[in-house]
Amino acid sequence: MSQPHVESGSYRNPSDDAWWRRALDATGATMQLHAYEQNGQEVTWSDAVMNASAAASMGWRQNNERWADLPKGPLGNLADGFAQRLAEEYNRDDNVGYHIDNTDFLPNVRAYMARGDIDQTLESAATSIVTSADPGERGSKRHSPDPDLVAEVRNAMSQRLLEGRYESAPAVRDEEQNFAYRLGYATADAGVKAVNEGIAAHPDPELARSVQRALGAQAAPRVTVPGERADGAAGRPASGGAAAGTAKDTSPLTR
Repeated sequence: MSQPHVESGSYRNPSDDAWWRRALDATGATMQLHAYEQNGQEVTWSDAVMNASAAASMGWRQNNERWADLPKGPLGNLADGFAQRLAEEYNRDDNVGYHIDNTDFLPNVRAYMARGDIDQTLESAATSIVTSADPGERGSKRHSPDPDLVAEVRNAMSQRLLEGRYESAPAVRDEEQNFAYRLGYATADAGVKAVNEGIAAHPDPELARSVQRALGAQAAPRVTVPGERADGAAGRPASGGAAAGTAKDTSPLTR
């Protein structure tokens, strides 16, 4: 990691994983409380923390009271890491990082996550991922994504965020990135893995073959997980991991 940048306060250090775990935990809790106070809405911590990070990434934190009470610091890094992983997966012809905001099927994902209802934050991201991975005939924008697959992707990402809440985030190879960025990257990778597995197991043989061919041509993602975690990004084959597996439980995750 780069040299720590210690802000005011002896332990306020965004280069430190322990600081980030506490900062993200407080961020999610703040947004959950705000939603409840506003309209009695119960939202998951995963949706809440990603909503706040997306707002910070878009530069909206200072302009709306919805995010006024968030902890100080580079909270947008979580959404930035998330965006980077999606760019690597779906900007195949012009793989230039944050340009995911300009592609047909990933229209301004971070803005969508921040602008919508908090409890729909990961749902909107999952819908974008599923539509990007399976855009329909000739990329028809009228193609409706499979709701079961959207639920699987959404739950996979929520689970990864919850797992990272108090543990080390997977590393991003060849880059010196902080905990939030790495966790965002791994969260998107969990969603990509889930959608690729779901599509590869699709009952349409031609679609499955097409997906397998597409996945086989891609480069491996830059994610490593200590200890070869079965539920993290490390179990994922080269960029997409199209290995078909058993169907995932799409029941709502606990908060």
